[in-house]
Amino acid sequence: MNRIDFKHSVKVRVRTYDVDSQGIVHNINYLKYMEIGRVEYRRNLGYKILPSGIFDDGLKVVVVHNSVDYISFSYLDDILIVFTKICWIKNSSFCFEQLITVEDGSRTVCTGKGILVNLNNNNEPESLNAKFTKEIENFENQIIKI
Repeated sequence: MNRIDFKHSVKVRVRTYDVDSQGIVHNINYLKYMEIGRVEYRRNLGYKILPSGIFDDGLKVVVVHNSVDYISFSYLDDILIVFTKICWIKNSSFCFEQLITVEDGSRTVCTGKGILVNLNNNNEPESLNAKFTKEIENFENQIIKI
């Protein structure tokens, strides 16, 4: 993964509660940083997340898979950049691909993927609407529907 392949990024500062007794960010926190990236990605497209956890366009998604490849450490007070893109869209699911680096870009901390599924009011998979797909393809400047 290369930083230039991503059109969205957000900065996250490592806080005291993110590190373990060795002063290193605990590995579980990278999933939180990736969730920040995913939510901010949608906010960047003009959507708000409601107190119910549903976006104001009605998109109700749940994470069904996460994977993280840890490459190097990060430490207290580091500024991390979370790069996020949607790399594919299927009928009711889509995949975020993410890259986390230190702010100056000198070091990749980890890479990851998250697969999300859109749900209806009965919490069953529901097709993503064409508007969602079109917005993502316009933003990413490529066709990603598979």
